[in-house]
Amino acid sequence: MASNNTSAQVTTHDTDHHVHVAKTLSPLFVDDPPVRFILSSLSEEARLAYMDDYFGTLVKAAALNSAEFVEANDWDCTAVWLPPGKRIDNPWTWWSAGFVGCLWKLGVAGCKRMMIDYQSASDKCKHQALAGMESYHYLFLVGTKVSARGRGLASQIIRKKQAQATKEGLPIWLEATTERSRDVYKGCGFDVVGTFKLGEGHFASTGDKEDGGPGATIWAMLWKPEKDEDVM
Repeated sequence: MASNNTSAQVTTHDTDHHVHVAKTLSPLFVDDPPVRFILSSLSEEARLAYMDDYFGTLVKAAALNSAEFVEANDWDCTAVWLPPGKRIDNPWTWWSAGFVGCLWKLGVAGCKRMMIDYQSASDKCKHQALAGMESYHYLFLVGTKVSARGRGLASQIIRKKQAQATKEGLPIWLEATTERSRDVYKGCGFDVVGTFKLGEGHFASTGDKEDGGPGATIWAMLWKPEKDEDVM
């Protein structure tokens, strides 16, 4: 949980900000285990050079699927929310988002890690935990600048969405990619409803290649509104 409870200025922006959002988030995910896993076909130098383009594709795909961009304290913390019924891997926006460029850059194996290894495992957890419920908010990405961490900015962005979701009677889904982020989400009332491994037997917990490695752990997490719950 945050050590500083100072109220943040939380602002929502339209999808025209997708380029800025991508450039803001990209450096915050350089060492994120699933990102390292997905981009593992690239050399370290090539991976770092490709981060902005990769996040540009992800965030543009979100924008094309009605994403909501929310930031706290002048982009110290930035989140990308997908509304109910929308998906990043929507085949109708796949081309426009630039995923063909990902295929060219990462190859078939890299795209398999992104679209099958990760997404299929996540979908399986959703199917089990949501028990057929198809409407939910999805926290696709959230990142806080190193200099602003420990102030509870991500938590405040999340609680704003929880207030909306409570009125709608809808749950919120996310995947935590580190123990630290998992614990932040737990502090916001999320429960771990499943886990899955990326690259078990071939990758380290960091997402780097490692023969016999444990793989990178992903925690599937769900928050459900309770009647008369106060999330403000």
